[in-house]
Amino acid sequence: MKCNRAGLSVIKFSLLYLIALTIAGCGSSSDDDKGYIRLYNASPNAPQIYLTVDENLDEDDDDEVEVTYSGVAFSKVSASNALDTGRYFTELAWRDEESGDRSDLEVIFEDSVDIKSDNISFYALTGDILTPDVLAFDIPVVDDDEDDDDDLFNIRVLNLHPDYQNVDLYMSKDNETFNEAVLVQSANYKDLSDNIKVEQDQYVFYITEVGSTDVLYTSVAQSYSVVTQYVIAIRENMGVGSSPFAIDNIGINGTTELDDVDSEAEFSFYNAIAESEYIPEYQGSINISVGLKGEKINITDLQLGEFSELISGENGDYDFSVSEPNSQTLYINNALLSLKENASNAIFIYGKEEPIDDDNDGDFDENDDGIVDGYETKIKSLSITKSDSTSIYSHNIRIINLTDSEDFSRVTFYFVQSDEIISTADNKLSVLQESSGNISLLNNTYELHAIATIDGIDIKLDSMELILNINSKDQFLLFEADEFASTGFKMTLVDQRAD
Repeated sequence: MKCNRAGLSVIKFSLLYLIALTIAGCGSSSDDDKGYIRLYNASPNAPQIYLTVDENLDEDDDDEVEVTYSGVAFSKVSASNALDTGRYFTELAWRDEESGDRSDLEVIFEDSVDIKSDNISFYALTGDILTPDVLAFDIPVVDDDEDDDDDLFNIRVLNLHPDYQNVDLYMSKDNETFNEAVLVQSANYKDLSDNIKVEQDQYVFYITEVGSTDVLYTSVAQSYSVVTQYVIAIRENMGVGSSPFAIDNIGINGTTELDDVDSEAEFSFYNAIAESEYIPEYQGSINISVGLKGEKINITDLQLGEFSELISGENGDYDFSVSEPNSQTLYINNALLSLKENASNAIFIYGKEEPIDDDNDGDFDENDDGIVDGYETKIKSLSITKSDSTSIYSHNIRIINLTDSEDFSRVTFYFVQSDEIISTADNKLSVLQESSGNISLLNNTYELHAIATIDGIDIKLDSMELILNINSKDQFLLFEADEFASTGFKMTLVDQRAD
């Protein structure tokens, strides 16, 4: 995509675009002895990072200010934490114990900071968490009556992409194209731009190399409808799409990740259909036909307990059908498959036994003999978006409960450390049948137990060991029926994403 930008030296929006580079000064405030501190985590392989503020490192017992704020995950930002003006010591750390106590945090950075009136002390953690790079910026709080009068908002641009030392950031209204876009800022690596005032509306961002009109990234549309200030952080894309960029739109209430609108999506299927007397034609494998734009993709003979190969395509809405290979019995027909940009999905195909109700009157005992007339197995699907975390000190476990039992409705999964027993385990998660849940675990060795309450008694359905270290990947924990297991159920761990 190209457009003619010869001689462009002054930023100017058509159709009442208002954008002017200004250094934002401190405005008046009803509480002019307060400032703020924030932490933005832009380290791709970092776990949650904790910011501690302490007024005196040597006199902890007498400190009026000694606070450790909530952990900040990758691509997220802390709240704007208010502090009295003055000088403080600061620490950045990650948690290597289950508690969030300061004494259980692994410190990676120490500093001191002057908290100034009507000013935000903004830390940005970047780079590899093993050798982190911390940037510190002073951002004046914008308090401009004209912003209200003229319906403006404020942005600053921060380039944190290590492979692109200089990029150009453009923006257009959401109903326009790059041909109408205006150069906002040439962003140098690790530099935070001056404040930029923009008319409130919905916008699309574009990124090019400096001086180029070849678009490397086009964001999804983002609405700006209030008077506030943002940091537009350009960083590496950690999703599955081919664009090298993602943008974190950092506002007063947190961050919004803006992916490339044209980013590809990927998906795979998992066959979890157990053999049953109620699907006599089924012999342990299925065929799947996926309708992508203008083409059909066929997955043949997908065996029980196996994932298909990953398939990449454009993001958007598609359909899929599932059938038995030999009899051609159609189990699922034209089910919706929605693929979000820059994301990887796993679609689990499973069976659920249900009483037969041929006339749909809600009566499963038509002859009133007190016995359900019959059962059938309905084939269903459950779509899960895979984690895109690359943290090396903690890992996401996505639990998929695909069981179909009348004896229990949910299973509780306990992750037990060496100094714990099941009843004292800090990490546990209860998941309903045909549902999923997430838990994040620190690196450690865990005894993993699946327990259900049956007739008022806690029954252990399966156990296994889980070892997490810096080389581990985020995991699917699949809980399924298994006719060969003593309890009839089993757990299986599968990497969420391949290399």
